[in-house]
Amino acid sequence: MLAVVTSVAATALTGVLVWTLLPDSGNDVKEPRASATSPAGDKASDATASTDATKDDEKSDVGDDGTSKKTGDLLTEEGLRTTAAKFKAVMGGSKVTRYVVYPEYAMAEAPVKGKEKLYDSFSYRGGDVAVKDGPGGTITSGDGPADLDDFAWDAVPGLFRKADKTLGVDNPTSRYLVINPPGVFDDEPTMSVYLANDYGGGYLKANTKGQTISTYPMEAG
Repeated sequence: MLAVVTSVAATALTGVLVWTLLPDSGNDVKEPRASATSPAGDKASDATASTDATKDDEKSDVGDDGTSKKTGDLLTEEGLRTTAAKFKAVMGGSKVTRYVVYPEYAMAEAPVKGKEKLYDSFSYRGGDVAVKDGPGGTITSGDGPADLDDFAWDAVPGLFRKADKTLGVDNPTSRYLVINPPGVFDDEPTMSVYLANDYGGGYLKANTKGQTISTYPMEAG
């Protein structure tokens, strides 16, 4: 009996979650057809109200910094710009010593103001704000910060498309972007796009403008 109740509850919860997570359908939602007895004035009033509501919804989806408030794939150009803006707001700057973006969430480490050898940790999971997770630790000697404002976010989706074609990772189960500050191996900051599946993975490394520097495909099985 308990198993049945649990199953029913799980099914109901799944239905609620699916309904909640469904994206706005936008223009796919059609106005109901007016009845033959509806006055013309009411039609015009309903149309005006609908248009005003749509405009209000569009405005509410845009934050004060001009970025989208909707939660979606953070690896799209819009998602990357929004993520960077949210981190900059909570960090108080654009410099990072570590920065990783997955489709659903992102993590960053940034130098502590006035204490260049220390860093704080931050995270972002969509929504209105990124949050400070707490003190991070000590920055490794030789690892200088990277500036989020230097990166061409519009080039990242193209890098992932190239990675899909060249890395030899079939049916990837994980994809993410890593910002690499200058350090032991690179004098300049770079970014890398990673693909992985249950058997391994590979990545492309590019400069801040999105030009590919090197390719590291998955080893053939």
